[in-house]
Amino acid sequence: MKNLDFLKNSLIAHRGVYKSGIVENTISAFTKCVYKNYIIELDIHILKDNTIVVYHDYDLYRLCNVHKLIENMSYAHLSKIKIKNKYTIPTLEQVMHIIDGKVPILIEVKDLNNNSNFEEELVKILDNYSGKFAIHSINPFVIDWFYKNRKNYIIGLIIFNDLNYKVLKRYTKKIDFISIYKKHLPFKINKFKIGWTIRSDKEYKKYKDLCDNLICENIL
Repeated sequence: MKNLDFLKNSLIAHRGVYKSGIVENTISAFTKCVYKNYIIELDIHILKDNTIVVYHDYDLYRLCNVHKLIENMSYAHLSKIKIKNKYTIPTLEQVMHIIDGKVPILIEVKDLNNNSNFEEELVKILDNYSGKFAIHSINPFVIDWFYKNRKNYIIGLIIFNDLNYKVLKRYTKKIDFISIYKKHLPFKINKFKIGWTIRSDKEYKKYKDLCDNLICENIL
């Protein structure tokens, strides 16, 4: 049986800690997490040159004011674009070098196109990483790929709406945990549960006893 205890050793920081001018999913946000000893939740995409980068959105408009899909870019091009005119979008390898096993990582795989090359490139990095990590995704294709190819990995399904819930019924045996949107709590299932995203002390008090852990945003 897989040991998921590391996923509840501390609260989980949503895209890092990014108060006081620091931006989400940047090296600075993750460095602050390591300093505070929080579990890190981050998001990844694969670029057209197979580089895996850490960034939340599918497009660059919100943080970079650029109307482009991130997956259509190469890293040579992407590295010239700054978040808030300040931060470079980091690669997953750069981020993991900074974390270096000091705190656990919860990785959300943003696989929009069921691109198995994404998972194949990802495990090239993760197979050689000595720190604790888990993977979750809203995409059932990701769950299928890891269940078939990396049964030793700790894998979770993200539950956001009724459609995801229907998927869960078919995937319960393939996953180790669920990441569930707070409005669906309490949620009865015999699985490790992570609630998201908690944005206030009031929400923390409301949901803390309904899950094994919570993904929190800047209340840490």
